[in-house]
Amino acid sequence: MFEVIERFHDQLLDNYEFTSVCVEEIFYDDILKELFEEANPISGLRGCNVENGDTANLFNLAALQSPIICYRYRNHFRVVAGAFTLNMIRKGIAQRQVHSDYKIPVFILSKKPIGLIRKHIIQFDLTNILLTKCFISDTKKISFFLHAWFEKDQGKRSIYQSKEWLSLFPHLDTAEKVSNFLSISKKSL
Repeated sequence: MFEVIERFHDQLLDNYEFTSVCVEEIFYDDILKELFEEANPISGLRGCNVENGDTANLFNLAALQSPIICYRYRNHFRVVAGAFTLNMIRKGIAQRQVHSDYKIPVFILSKKPIGLIRKHIIQFDLTNILLTKCFISDTKKISFFLHAWFEKDQGKRSIYQSKEWLSLFPHLDTAEKVSNFLSISKKSL
């Protein structure tokens, strides 16, 4: 597992293009859909209208600050990172702040990654936002998301010793370290 992930990362910066894509041509990757069915962090976001300045420019800026990474799949694109950004822009389209044919800047991987790599990218994107952006501070909710997105390996005490988790956050290998990192109680983690 670790060798495959390392090989992907070694070649990543040589195997993508940066271009603009119509939002309506971007769909969730199947693995992302599965994880969202288990626990969708977007449902935990506070809703608000963005009605200041040139909204299209703000969406472009958001897409650059929190990029969308996808791959080509038939006649459309599948997103593996940037689901929060994509959701925000789709919400802007629904609120008619931008046209439905709006194009956003995205990174397109040169080929569809294997399932292990897609899950790795998705888990990192979702978990990194959950842990670093602190949009959810409730320990039980954080635990719910993490336990839905990561599988506990057989014979291990928790998800924090799983190969999936350690491939992303090797320094956070116990609930205590995760709770210290987040400055929350480890009781529910």
